[in-house]
Amino acid sequence: MATPKKANKIRDYDRTRKKLLEVIGEILKDTGFTGLKTNQIARRLGKDKNLIRYYFQSLYNLEKEFIVEKDHWLAYFRKLELPQDPAGEELIVLVLAFVQEHFDFFSRHQELQKIMLWQLTENSPLLKTIADLREKESEKLLKAASPYLNPNVSLGAVLALLFGGLYFLSLLEAAGNGPLWGMDMRLEKDRIALFHAVEQILRLALANGIDGLNADDAL
Repeated sequence: MATPKKANKIRDYDRTRKKLLEVIGEILKDTGFTGLKTNQIARRLGKDKNLIRYYFQSLYNLEKEFIVEKDHWLAYFRKLELPQDPAGEELIVLVLAFVQEHFDFFSRHQELQKIMLWQLTENSPLLKTIADLREKESEKLLKAASPYLNPNVSLGAVLALLFGGLYFLSLLEAAGNGPLWGMDMRLEKDRIALFHAVEQILRLALANGIDGLNADDAL
């Protein structure tokens, strides 16, 4: 059993690690990824910059832990339990639920929007690592969907276009520079319309797994 002194030391250790992670989020919100410098982090924390090395070994590890901890994509797929031999309709419901939950989460967290801008504008080994982790986790969904795909359709291509478009709309509205084609992600009616369009596209892509829908007719 830990002594009171040791217990306090553990609490202080955990508290400082947590504060360092919080500072990363604060800087991302205020100045974006360009502000993630060792000296700026230490200045905002009011501590010596060597604390980063002590608690995380490097700035890279600190940033990685923050992103992995906040990343909705990784968290969602790591807890996802696909039904055994899911039907096409089940997959549509599952993917649509993920899309809605993901972009609701993304729109509420400014730091994630800044990370996306970082990913779009900088060649970052860290963000490439995170992207590879996401790809690995989402492979289970692509594999489960493969028996139901229209033979002329790549679900990966469909989802890449859908996510790219929704990310762009989300970032556009976050910057106050929308709408696009009359769609404003801040308006509930437009979000409903966009997610309905996502559902329609998914039904075309997974036409082979839906009763009564012929893939050739659907496309």
